[in-house]
Amino acid sequence: MLRSPLPCHQAMMNPLKAKFERYVALEQAEHDLLDHLVRTDARVVPAGSDLIREGEGIHFVKLVLDGWGCRYKLLEDGRRQIVAFLLPGDLCNPDALAVGEMDHSIGAINELHCALIQPELFDQACIESHRLRQAMAYDAGAMLGMQREWTLNLAARPAFGRIAHMLCELHYRLAAIGLAVDGSFFAPITQITLAEATGLTPVHVNRVVQDLRGRGC
Repeated sequence: MLRSPLPCHQAMMNPLKAKFERYVALEQAEHDLLDHLVRTDARVVPAGSDLIREGEGIHFVKLVLDGWGCRYKLLEDGRRQIVAFLLPGDLCNPDALAVGEMDHSIGAINELHCALIQPELFDQACIESHRLRQAMAYDAGAMLGMQREWTLNLAARPAFGRIAHMLCELHYRLAAIGLAVDGSFFAPITQITLAEATGLTPVHVNRVVQDLRGRGC
């Protein structure tokens, strides 16, 4: 993992503002607070590497600025189960002050750029602004709702529904921050990645993807 000062042009591009403005109308004070939070150190994680591993201590609130990440757990036989995708504007661990160590790992799907925010600074920003507290609460509710859908995916939906739902979720989340246009978006995920996220084999995923294409979906 590479760590470097955040370039000026990246500090100007703050996907957290775009995300939070979907929930509440931010005023200039909130814009300034959020911009201040990302004017800090950044970490660049190469594709296929880990931002943080299960069991490691938490020292920063990590905000995805660019690239795709994933939350995952490793099974005893070495298989990986992806439990969530992390996109620009997502906070990897907003509960850094309350949790001492990670109970899962976060990996980079493609090159992942994250801002490293001191937990105390992040907490203070939320204390200073009720709008940021509101946005955080809405975002936490949305994340929990998506996690319930992922549970339903693995427990009850057929393979076609699992992959179709996941693609629709990704489109909706990317469209909310301006990264999906006219029903299309860039996705650095392979069929193996989809298999790890849906509890299917890569062969089964391939069949479903071909079926989706055949239906014009």
